Amino acid sequence: MHTGPIRVQNRADDVTVTLLRVATGLIMAVHGSMKLLDIPGTVQSLGQMGIPYPQYAVYLALAGELLGGIGLAIGLLARVAAFGTLSVMVVAIGFVHFGHGLLAQKGGWEYPLVLGLISLFFITHGPGPVSLDAWFTHRRRGFRERRVPSYA
Repeated sequence: MHTGPIRVQNRADDVTVTLLRVATGLIMAVHGSMKLLDIPGTVQSLGQMGIPYPQYAVYLALAGELLGGIGLAIGLLARVAAFGTLSVMVVAIGFVHFGHGLLAQKGGWEYPLVLGLISLFFITHGPGPVSLDAWFTHRRRGFRERRVPSYA
């Protein structure tokens, strides 16, 4: 087994990607659960923000934040989950934060931008090796390899 600098770097990358994915997923899931606990209040807030059809948009926001966040946190259907979280962040920037400038202290869009870019990273790169997606892929490959006879 190779334990040189390359292998150590790979482990550090795996840990870092996992921590980033889990933290982002948990943040998004917590925001989604807050909406779930007060659907009527969330509908009212979405309406005040100018989001069209808030009575339906609330369920899209829940799907993107709560389900997307859970999916990211555990690494299950992570690319789809990350698309949900990215979508919510794009809407948040466009309808809520953009007019306030960049800085979060003034209600700006820096925080949703960072969460959106992290989501974009997981859409394009996948969840990493410490995820349910990777586990299922590994199991599927192992199952296929056991069933295919070797003629070599």
